[in-house]
Amino acid sequence: MAKTLRTDESVVINRPLPEVFEYFTDPDHALEWGTNVTEYKMLSGAPDEVGSVASLEARVAGAKVHATEEITAYEKNKRIGFESRESKIGYTRELDFESDGDGATKVTFRQDGEEGSGLFKFADAIAQKLYARDVRGNLENAKEILESSGS
Repeated sequence: MAKTLRTDESVVINRPLPEVFEYFTDPDHALEWGTNVTEYKMLSGAPDEVGSVASLEARVAGAKVHATEEITAYEKNKRIGFESRESKIGYTRELDFESDGDGATKVTFRQDGEEGSGLFKFADAIAQKLYARDVRGNLENAKEILESSGS
């Protein structure tokens, strides 16, 4: 991958690790917690299989982005990784999950996107900051959903 722009955001959710992992890795929940995601569906395979492919549409810095992505890593209750296959922006992303031992779970979202890959070119740094704000909002949204549904 060419020079990249990294997004790295974390949140602690006061719910057990297995519950948080299941929520984040279930494609049926992608539109609930991903406030900038307008469509997400599996095209092949299952959401827990490396090599499976999904299609998504999202708004990034105000622009509509369509992509397909492949699941490149899956470790139950630990991490899931993705890589773009068809997208105006090449990227890899992963979600890492870690229990704090007291019933809470830290979720870390990391994404590396190709700089100057065609969609934003001259405004990459600005678009990346806007995207990081979206990611932070998505994580906070998931936290609110999961913590309000807990017992």
